[in-house]
Amino acid sequence: MSTVVETDYLIVGAGPSGGAMACFLGQNGLKGIVISRDRGTADTPRAHLVNPFTFECLRDIGLEDEGMRLGITGKTLTGGLRWCRSMVGEEYGRTPAFGGQPENGADIKLASPCEYADFPQSYMEPVLVKYATHHGFDFHFNTELVDAKRRTTGFECTVRGRTTKLEYTIHTKYLFAADGARSAVARAFPFNFLTEPRDLSACNILIKADLSHLMHSREADLHFIMKPDRKWQLGHGACLRMVRPWHEWIVMVVGTGSNPLEGFTKDSPELVECIKELIGDDTIDVEVLGLSPWSVRQTVAEKFSLDRDVFLAGDAAHRHPPAYGLGSNTCVQDAYNLAWKVAYVAKGYAGPALLDSYNDERQPVGADLVIQANQGVADHLAVWEALGMFEPPEAGMKIINDLYEPTPVGVERRQILHKALERRRREAESIGLGMNQWYTSSAIYLDDETTPRPTVNGDVIVKPLITTYPGTRLPHAWLDISTRRKEISTIDLAGHGSFCLLYGPGGKAWKEAATKIAAATGVPIKAYGIGFGLDYIDLHRRWYEVREIEDDGCVLVRPDRYVAWRAKQMVEGCEDKLLHVLNKVLSRN
Repeated sequence: MSTVVETDYLIVGAGPSGGAMACFLGQNGLKGIVISRDRGTADTPRAHLVNPFTFECLRDIGLEDEGMRLGITGKTLTGGLRWCRSMVGEEYGRTPAFGGQPENGADIKLASPCEYADFPQSYMEPVLVKYATHHGFDFHFNTELVDAKRRTTGFECTVRGRTTKLEYTIHTKYLFAADGARSAVARAFPFNFLTEPRDLSACNILIKADLSHLMHSREADLHFIMKPDRKWQLGHGACLRMVRPWHEWIVMVVGTGSNPLEGFTKDSPELVECIKELIGDDTIDVEVLGLSPWSVRQTVAEKFSLDRDVFLAGDAAHRHPPAYGLGSNTCVQDAYNLAWKVAYVAKGYAGPALLDSYNDERQPVGADLVIQANQGVADHLAVWEALGMFEPPEAGMKIINDLYEPTPVGVERRQILHKALERRRREAESIGLGMNQWYTSSAIYLDDETTPRPTVNGDVIVKPLITTYPGTRLPHAWLDISTRRKEISTIDLAGHGSFCLLYGPGGKAWKEAATKIAAATGVPIKAYGIGFGLDYIDLHRRWYEVREIEDDGCVLVRPDRYVAWRAKQMVEGCEDKLLHVLNKVLSRN
């Protein structure tokens, strides 16, 4: 007889989405199982750029500091993107990134208490697994899902140990697909995907090569090698991505059709010669650690959930190239949105219909990010085209040489390159794309709003929208206590598995209402006053500028730090009003 294991929550996949899901469910006191067909956590860097929104999520469970400790920040990161003939050759263009451009840096500081870091997947995953195992989740690596089917209640999942070949059964109430682009869970249930065909492929080459003596004034996260007359014509072009300064790198080779390094192995001597040419110094010792081919995808699930008990997250739900650095960020953010909702339904704080809001909120976000990431690839290729990388060697070098000529052709070439590089600035400064994820669902109360959501003053990809309009992230503002030395962000007041209600002078009745409702319903609600004589002082007056309510109004924030509702001023019968809003947001009616 097969062994049967009972659990309420089974997560398939232990990457950023599965690990984060286990963390956030565990944060809310739930216990479950994670299985992964991999032998352990990621052994290659893969996704690497982590944006402030994701660090806000990790900050909620105390992991931001560890991520920043293990990640790369400062000039190495903000040096951004550079296009050059080789690592030591002439530089054709550069764009500072992730706060390196002054105005963009100011936008980041206004939008979040967190910042960007290069925090590779191979470093992130162990951090997530450690937290999750300490908060109620067991991890079973080298274990694959063989089959999943519905029972009268929940699911019957057949799993197999890849080493022992032994099968056993897991019964679970909820099933989470975090098992990537070839998701076994997605195949087991009637999920449909919207896919646009792409003819691009790539291969990552993980190498060790000490380039520290070459990097003075060349510090950057990504180095695009633009050399049309290169000896080794592998794919259309290549990029060197810093993993650890300055001795560990990924060389990404891009081509069309199938794997651009088809037939090569890590021991192929031609591969080392190619890498040395890209570096521009054939005396460098290069050790190739491994090759990882991948395809450029443009795919998103039509629905991220079915029947309120099986959910897709991360690459199982949306598949896109790494432009804009959206990969692991979207994985973590999917989990952060869903976990508190599952927990609230499980604890009886919310009705089952709350779970519908996961699809309603995250599917449009995922669909948009897939489009933007693929547009980002097209923008990258425009720079390559402007530098002759799609031409035969002689024609490609003429395009580059024309950049130096005081001729009409030279003028045109420089204009083309300038426009292409300016488009790349959008990726380097894309705090708006990372933070402007706006929700509309039954878990957002809009009945009291008389105007549409405000629009961004500028490029929505670059500029963050800072507002308390329901369905947007709670604005960040630094607060303190009146006697000082306890500086804290509004972001930190919210989260922690609880609703948060923020009010000002004249709004004490809101706190009394929240306290009574929390006692009566069990729904955790923390209330904080901001202003003179209240819990926190608005020291820099920033909250006063962004709150968009009167002193006697309030802002109700969900556990995922999204504004659920706001009252611009005191209302008669405020306790009844707050309870009505909470019941609507949590589908308690």
